[in-house]
Amino acid sequence: MPMPMNKTVKLLLILSIAVNAIWLIGAASGWFSFGKTAGAAAQAKANASGALSPKVAREMKALLTSKDAAALRDKLRALGLPEDVVRNIVETRIWSRYTARYRELNEAERQAALQRQYWRTSPREDWGIYTSDKRSELTALRREAEKQISQILGKDDETPGYSQMRYPFLSSDKADQLSEIQYDYYQMRDKVRHEVTGFPMPGDDAKLKLIDEEYKRDVDALLTPDEKAANDLRNSTTAYRLQRAFGGFDGTQEEYMTIFALQQEMDDKYTSNSSMLARMSGANMTEYYRERTEAQKEVDAQIKETLGDARYAEYVRGQREDYQTLLAAAQRFNLGADTVAQTYQVRDDTANEAKRISNDRSLSTEQKNEAFAALAEQATGQIRATLGDDVGNAYIDNALVWLKNLPKGGTVTISSRGNVIVEQPKPKKP
Repeated sequence: MPMPMNKTVKLLLILSIAVNAIWLIGAASGWFSFGKTAGAAAQAKANASGALSPKVAREMKALLTSKDAAALRDKLRALGLPEDVVRNIVETRIWSRYTARYRELNEAERQAALQRQYWRTSPREDWGIYTSDKRSELTALRREAEKQISQILGKDDETPGYSQMRYPFLSSDKADQLSEIQYDYYQMRDKVRHEVTGFPMPGDDAKLKLIDEEYKRDVDALLTPDEKAANDLRNSTTAYRLQRAFGGFDGTQEEYMTIFALQQEMDDKYTSNSSMLARMSGANMTEYYRERTEAQKEVDAQIKETLGDARYAEYVRGQREDYQTLLAAAQRFNLGADTVAQTYQVRDDTANEAKRISNDRSLSTEQKNEAFAALAEQATGQIRATLGDDVGNAYIDNALVWLKNLPKGGTVTISSRGNVIVEQPKPKKP
């Protein structure tokens, strides 16, 4: 993956500081040629006003542009520079090949974008900015740079890397190895997905299935059962889904682990990379979603039985987009829990009353529409009164579109997950 540019900028700034430090040391060692009016010590402190002699300028250029990173390290250390400065200068030099190629690819892509017929696209267009081959090239350069840094400077134990931050429950070595395994298989899947885009073939499913199986085998060989369980709980497909669900549900760790165990088997079957082809193929998509929906119903029934009716209702509510949107508003505007509860109670009461009106056969269409309009006006006023006009209006616009459409009439239903659906009446034919 491309190295974040903010890191590059940081290293370049440190390089500049290091050069100043070298100037100071050089001044004290007689490397510099200063004006006669000022003492060497004063000029060393004000190094910006000093000038390198031609000989030292050549030496400095040769030092800082050396392709021999080990020799650069040794020379910088010999100058007495702090080890963190030495490290950052050498790392910057090693990364220079990568960053140069990164800039080349960006400029080439920019030029290609200028020539591209932006009004047309193709199902075979590559995913993302770079082609699979270019991504592989950048990955190879990145790995080469990281390997060279590790060999010449050793690991920077004081600054945890990406893999250590993502897998804090693993040792540093295992975290690095797992990260490498994941990226290797990501590249394999990426190539297959690009080949498949727009026109899947029967053999493609077998390719992805084999990649999934080999990935699992490599991870199982690397991690102990406890480490694998810890990784699954944090970084699997099931984990990502549940973490989002728990964002709106004040669940305990024990509840998380219980639901995870019930959900994981189904997710492994229906969200694996090989099953992606079923979603890409129109002929298989309907059957795929039918099977998955039925399987999820069985899992939901098990979760409900485990949590109990009250906690399950809270769990389901926490997954609704309109509830998560309300929680986001509460976080942004520092709204209390009572405000959230009161607002969402208005939402629930309004939805249930709208459904009752919709199902009331004693009312004519005109009477229902009048009741819908009055109900929507009342709910809108209550939400604005609780959240304030600006936040209340934004919440309705962002999450309660059905409430805005309610005065138009139609059929109101509430899904098994509690989502409100207002099906607008079809216009009459002239």
